[in-house]
Amino acid sequence: MASTDIDNFEPDVIICGGGTAACIIAGRLARGNPTLNVLLIEAGENSYLVPEVIQPGSYLHQQSGSRLKNYPSIPSEHLRGKSIVVPQGHGLGGGSAVNFLMYTRASASDFDDWQTPGWTYSDLLPLLKKLETCYFSSGLTHGTWGPIAVSYGGESEANIVRDSKAAVKAIGYDYVQDAQDMNTGNAYSRWAKYVDPVSGHRQDTSHRYLHPLLASGKPNIKVLYSTQVTRILLDSSNTAVGVECVPSHSNAFSSSTPPPPKTILAKKLVIASCGSIATPGLLERSGIGRKEVLEKAGIEHLVDLPGVGENYQDHNLIFNTYEVEEKVDTHDAFFLKTSSILCSAESDFKQGKGKYATNFVDFAGKIRPTEEAVSKMGAFKHQWESYYKNKPDKPVVLQAIVNCLLGDHSKFPQGMKFISYGNYTAYAASRGSVHVMGKNVYEAPRFDSGYLSAPEDLPMLVWGYKQGREVCRRMRCIVGEIPELNPPFDSQSKAAAQRHFERGDGWDVDKVQNIEYSEEDEKVIEEWIRENVRTAWHPLGTCAMRAKEQGGVVDKDLRVYGTSNLMVADMSICPENVGSNTNNTAMLVGEKAAVLAARFLGVEID
Repeated sequence: MASTDIDNFEPDVIICGGGTAACIIAGRLARGNPTLNVLLIEAGENSYLVPEVIQPGSYLHQQSGSRLKNYPSIPSEHLRGKSIVVPQGHGLGGGSAVNFLMYTRASASDFDDWQTPGWTYSDLLPLLKKLETCYFSSGLTHGTWGPIAVSYGGESEANIVRDSKAAVKAIGYDYVQDAQDMNTGNAYSRWAKYVDPVSGHRQDTSHRYLHPLLASGKPNIKVLYSTQVTRILLDSSNTAVGVECVPSHSNAFSSSTPPPPKTILAKKLVIASCGSIATPGLLERSGIGRKEVLEKAGIEHLVDLPGVGENYQDHNLIFNTYEVEEKVDTHDAFFLKTSSILCSAESDFKQGKGKYATNFVDFAGKIRPTEEAVSKMGAFKHQWESYYKNKPDKPVVLQAIVNCLLGDHSKFPQGMKFISYGNYTAYAASRGSVHVMGKNVYEAPRFDSGYLSAPEDLPMLVWGYKQGREVCRRMRCIVGEIPELNPPFDSQSKAAAQRHFERGDGWDVDKVQNIEYSEEDEKVIEEWIRENVRTAWHPLGTCAMRAKEQGGVVDKDLRVYGTSNLMVADMSICPENVGSNTNNTAMLVGEKAAVLAARFLGVEID
């Protein structure tokens, strides 16, 4: 679709990376300014009309494919020696082309907490509305004419929707129509998706912002695929004047020596948008970062910014698994690529319906503990008082049901049906870091996830696990727990996993009693979490937008301190976390960066 012949193309703007935010920036700038030449350089492949990309239901089939790059962390004592692997998008559209498609927005107070002029909730709401067309809610905080369609998708599971609603009400939580109004922090809801309700297509930013321009043959926008930027070129005054790049080494790390780099000059602006793990490395290989890190890596130190690669944040995720009744239409057979199911799904998808037109997630929640629960949450209590208590829009954990087993089906009898119940911390207190080890762009960075290093984080996940368990015990369509995919309680414990829930003829959802946990049970849950916690794919913070003396890397206009003509625009700029899946915020960063870049360039965008 996009010509990779750039020998006679002189870019005004070079965007390093082709992810969620980058596609928005490139699309906005190129469409509104036909004389402005924009070059986007992407390490992965083209995504145009690739079935696995445009079909929402194929996201699980992409987990081991070429459109993800896995970043392994160093082993952690807090995880009993385990390493965390964080996948990142590796193809045009980045994470928006491979994620779970859950439409989840940040809380209003998240942006106000950044304390940055131009980035408050009231500043950003117009852009959040501008980017979307919302089909499931007419609320005033939603958009009605943007490029990204949001809907319930082409299929839902009625038993899950019905039973989850009854269950959460039975344990004292609200079930609301719209939990994404940016003010709701303690409720469950039917969950919307980044799916067009007519075509059934995934709403990734490459197809919604960039591919229409590339297909039209506009001469001012080009994409260079399968190419990694090794470094940004700075002149003697630390002005960004271009980049050096080499062919990508697939989606895997390697100790291979890259070939001689190609130099591409930018007339006006360079934007780093490689993601929260890769962008710090790009800056460091360019001579921007902490002196000690660069000297150890054998890189000339040009700009002293100790905050580069620090402040790594993520959402810490756990899943536990349940068996459901035969009547529940799960996606297990679809996930296993059962031929009859796939044929039916392909036919349905032509009408924008069926299993290819959904993400299997019909229920989720943003929830907070009661004061009574907080009193039993140990190290978290101080965090509650200082951070959460007076900000009711902030959830403590987010939960969701995925209507299938996220694991190895071969360990269970053929035909069994499952749901996976997920919990992740909305604002983990732990911090990590990511830094280059040398000049070689093919080599993996030294990545410390920081997971569970702050004592406040573990109690949140323990509470979330218990809360989710109480929801599932009250869902009539759930048969029982899968012991081997839940904490290994003693068989005599009151908390022991129940392979089959006891439900007689007089069973009443409102009369189910909560499980009582002993001190030993609590320890079992904690150990299970340390051994099973994983990433929610939501890294951010490593090039923080804050004052330089506070560890900041970019200013309010996303310009890198100590340089000229250089911006960063991806989730790495977020100084603090957001209580949501990060795709929506990444889109917001793209829209805001497009405005700021246009202002810097003296051009207009629509």
